[in-house]
Amino acid sequence: MPASLLELKKKIASVKQTGKITEAMRMVSASKLNQTENRDKEYTVYNDYVRKTISRLISSQVVDNLREKSISIDKNNVAKIDYTDVFGLGITADMIQTRKKVKTTGFLVISGDRGLVGSYNSNVIKNMMSIFEDERAQGHEVKVLAVGSVGAQFFKKNNVNVVYEKDGVSDVPTFDEALPIVSTAIKMYLNGVYDQLYVCYTHHVNSLSSAFRVEKMLPIVDLDIGVKEAEAHKELEYDIEPDINSVLTKLLPQYARSTIYGAILDAKTAEHASSMTAMQSATDNANDLVSSLTTKLNRARQAQITTEITEIISGANALE
Repeated sequence: MPASLLELKKKIASVKQTGKITEAMRMVSASKLNQTENRDKEYTVYNDYVRKTISRLISSQVVDNLREKSISIDKNNVAKIDYTDVFGLGITADMIQTRKKVKTTGFLVISGDRGLVGSYNSNVIKNMMSIFEDERAQGHEVKVLAVGSVGAQFFKKNNVNVVYEKDGVSDVPTFDEALPIVSTAIKMYLNGVYDQLYVCYTHHVNSLSSAFRVEKMLPIVDLDIGVKEAEAHKELEYDIEPDINSVLTKLLPQYARSTIYGAILDAKTAEHASSMTAMQSATDNANDLVSSLTTKLNRARQAQITTEITEIISGANALE
């Protein structure tokens, strides 16, 4: 067999084997995607309930505080409330009160630990570098908590102040696994390492698309504080011991932990979806390449057969 035909056969076999590997990796990513999606749904139900409970507890205290001071209860006055007047100094006020002067901004950035996930990691890094520039332009110092080795290594090489890094997060993370990450982020905020914290990650939309998100995590600002929530609190008649402030001191950090965990879970879901799409694309490319090489092989074989027939006929004619 001519060398060219043998090389084509070897190349086809090699590409077929690569296609089998990428298809297996696609199936693994699809399985992990299904697991993280199911866990994300369970987390969402829990987090929404905690959020509503906190909103109602805080609203009842805020409304009572405004009434005691004979201040009209409207959106503007609720928005301007000083939570230290309501709850005093402590964890409750610190976690929901916007700090008067912001000098340092923290970013908890979630990337991956590996390649073969399409543009997942590069999109995160590209968006973050732009955000860092904007933040510095406002005169704020930037501090990064990096979850995922790809982002951490890139940021350190580019002289970004990485104050915490964590790699090796499992493909389907549990709350207990993420607890050291989220607890560290909250402690750093309460200890004044930064004045506000944003969580930056890739949000999973569906198997084919995702969107980069930047969400303000601390102080907690995504609560519904108002008269409606205060009335809901009274209607439900919560049995609170020893008092609302003590309960909020426990609930607010728990809500922050679960919200950050939700972002990590969401990011992992998006990573698996990106990996699945990339592996599907690689498998399709391998199949196309096999088809192209097979066509070349058949043509080469046909050319060889034609040459051999021509030589036989020429030899027969020479003997006549």
